[in-house]
Amino acid sequence: MDKYKLGLLGEAGAAGLDRGFSIRYKVFYESYLNEVSHWKYFQKYSRSFLEKPVYYAFSILGFVISLFGIEAVKKVNEIVERNAIDFYKINFNESNEDIKRILEDEEKHFSMSVDA
Repeated sequence: MDKYKLGLLGEAGAAGLDRGFSIRYKVFYESYLNEVSHWKYFQKYSRSFLEKPVYYAFSILGFVISLFGIEAVKKVNEIVERNAIDFYKINFNESNEDIKRILEDEEKHFSMSVDA
């Protein structure tokens, strides 16, 4: 699978998780909007019939995780964002303006878990 398809499905999943988290914790709504914009960025390069199923499955998963409390949400968010940052640094050119903006957003989302 190419890096654009992985990015596409990863951002669909991240948007879904944040949507699920934001149902109970409104602080994740801005993160959700960022993830949707990242998802749209990857849609310019690749599309998949799995996008919507991944989004909806992770939305449900995010809501279920949120039922375990904010600490569970922060831990899952920390893991997801750390891996997203690593994925971008390994697979994309960090000097690209769009990728740089996405990385900044991901680092901001990561800090929500470790600083909050």
